[in-house]
Amino acid sequence: MMVSARIQEVPLSQVDLDNPLVPVPAVPAPASLMEALREVGMLSFPWLHLNEGGRLQVVTGLKRLRAAAQLGWETVTARTLPPETPESQCLLIHIYDNAGARGFNLAEQAFLVSRVLAFWDRQTVVTKFLPYLGQAPSVALLERLLSLAGLEEPFQELAARGRLALTAAAFLAQWAPEDRTAALPFLEQFHWSQSKQEELLEGIDLLARREGVGPREIFSQSELQQGLDKSAGLPGEGAEALRRRLQRRFSPRFSAAREAFQVALGRLGLKQHPRLRLKPPPAFEGPDFYLEIKFRDAPELLKLLDELSRKVKQEEFSEMTDL
Repeated sequence: MMVSARIQEVPLSQVDLDNPLVPVPAVPAPASLMEALREVGMLSFPWLHLNEGGRLQVVTGLKRLRAAAQLGWETVTARTLPPETPESQCLLIHIYDNAGARGFNLAEQAFLVSRVLAFWDRQTVVTKFLPYLGQAPSVALLERLLSLAGLEEPFQELAARGRLALTAAAFLAQWAPEDRTAALPFLEQFHWSQSKQEELLEGIDLLARREGVGPREIFSQSELQQGLDKSAGLPGEGAEALRRRLQRRFSPRFSAAREAFQVALGRLGLKQHPRLRLKPPPAFEGPDFYLEIKFRDAPELLKLLDELSRKVKQEEFSEMTDL
């Protein structure tokens, strides 16, 4: 169905910048956008929908409109949709207008799939809309996006900033709200990769089930809370230190073996060796160690092999390979 819209000058005072069709955090407009508006004006018209209260809801172009308001503009040229325009058409305009331009962050993707499902069946959403939103046409991805859409606003903001992975959001959705609240400071303070977010949440969940408590009780323990205390005087404390603490809890044998291996490497002079690198079996399970040797020519290789032959005769080497 073709959309009927009028191109007209509208007062910015009549535009509702706080309640757009698709929620977007109210952050200052980028300096580049402000400069562009000063230099050449608004090249692409925003889309607005006249709602029943007589206010104009933003369908697309929210950042441009907020930037115009910051610059003190009183009016803008926009495409305005009549009140009878169905929400499904507004959603289509928003998706198509942004898909070829800036794209969508995870929070926007989650919100949009939750809304289009009110008008289209799941198969259509998967095959038609997910690719427009920047995702593969996958039922599993749809389910994860819907899990994210059901999370509280602080998690939506993390996802919008690229700080919460979709897999982690789906994991959090399985927890009670109070457990998610306990996890939030750890996700906000530390910059975790997707795999490390998964490791954190799965580790906490494992410990909680092992101890018969909720994840919030694990997060509240002083051993973990200390990692959040920036005044604790621990300059090396951070995401990696927190990971090591967790690993010691849910896999004490692995953690002990890893630390002992590092100590032995140091005693053998191999920990920071520029040309020799010795690695243990994955998770210290299995018989095979891995040795990497860097050399430029045959004389250097012979020299390194001679050095290595002397080290393997030391007691520390035998202890290290027996871990």
